[in-house]
Amino acid sequence: MSSRQGFIRGSLTTVASRLLDLPSRYGFHLLIAAELGVEQSGQFYIVFSVMMALSGLGRFGLDRALTRQIAVARAANRFGEVRRLLRSGFIMIFCASSVVSALLAIAAPVVARYVLSKPELAAPLALGALTIIPQNLSNAAAGALAGLQRVGLSQMIYSWLWPAIFCLVTLVMGTSIPGALILIALSFGSAALIGMGLLGYFLRDMPAAVLPPAEPALPLVGPGLSLFTLELTQLIIASAPAIILGIVASDHSVGLYAVAWRIALVTNITTSGVSSMATPRFAELYGLGDRAGLARAAAQSVGLGVGLALLPSIIMLTAPGLLLGFLGPGYEDGAMTLRILACGLLAATLFTAMPELLGMTGHMASLRRSNLLSLAVLLCLSMLLAPRWTNIGAAIATASAVLVNVAAAAWAVRNHLGITPLSSLYLSVRRWFQEISR
Repeated sequence: MSSRQGFIRGSLTTVASRLLDLPSRYGFHLLIAAELGVEQSGQFYIVFSVMMALSGLGRFGLDRALTRQIAVARAANRFGEVRRLLRSGFIMIFCASSVVSALLAIAAPVVARYVLSKPELAAPLALGALTIIPQNLSNAAAGALAGLQRVGLSQMIYSWLWPAIFCLVTLVMGTSIPGALILIALSFGSAALIGMGLLGYFLRDMPAAVLPPAEPALPLVGPGLSLFTLELTQLIIASAPAIILGIVASDHSVGLYAVAWRIALVTNITTSGVSSMATPRFAELYGLGDRAGLARAAAQSVGLGVGLALLPSIIMLTAPGLLLGFLGPGYEDGAMTLRILACGLLAATLFTAMPELLGMTGHMASLRRSNLLSLAVLLCLSMLLAPRWTNIGAAIATASAVLVNVAAAAWAVRNHLGITPLSSLYLSVRRWFQEISR
């Protein structure tokens, strides 16, 4: 019971820390929408989507692999291995990010003119390349903090610190597309420095034990590449529809879709907070061979995900125009787009943390298959629907892909682990109702 209460308490604490996204991350999108207007917001989010998608190539899942491998090493008291993983992870992420950043900066004029058919975006794309290195280093620090069970601080670095810095500066100075991109790079850099400082603080009392020669070092690249398919899927789901819209539709349609998607992601604050707490817990329980504990943690994750997402989803479904209208004139035209996205994300909470459970238990092939399936759904539907129905078509494609991704992962969890969180949750709720009705 104490383990269960600890997991729930930790998840709620993590979700509470993610609620800082509301004034920071959503403040970021509110300021972008209010300062730039619908048309320029569309241009900004095309660039933002490109740079966020490409940033994943600069870390290829190593930040998530750090979470998994550090959690395993920590559980086994292999403290020297924790330090080795940190050094290797940061060096590899820095090198890969430098290559991706340089390539985007060099290719920016070609991408803007021949891929996006918007040559005016060449300079903003080159500026966006500046964000990749500091963003990925901050993600590496956040992933390592999660592996050390410092989940609240991990979410601070992952999620709300950099937009909080952006918002504070923008409220004083205002912004434009170039100014916003430069400030994003500086904000990520500040978050990376703070994250690395926190790592140094938590590692200072950790014994600097050396691995015995007979004890093999934990791998990092292999798990990173496998977990990269999960991250790549999430990045493409977040970025591809806006990029495709930028090619086939107007900047106005991109602006409507991008802002509606960012509002709909308020649901993701809860589910990702629960998943972040569950991820290292899954790795530890699986490493200890505690299958019953793993099933309980999975059911608790789904229950928390659904329960915490209900209220924001109901608000988005009943008053989408009102929410969008707060951002400025013209955004209320995206009300149907917001409804579609909210429906998809709410349905996805029924499978909260299932992709993470697959990854943390080492079932990488199934994780890759579920990710590839959802990517196929996303790209096919985006190319079919976006040219005809613009932002609404992109919303249908995104909602479908999100739901397919987590549902396919849940099916694989059932096949590999025999764990059915929805069934377990239903039985628990039914028993609870029976007890209170007596």
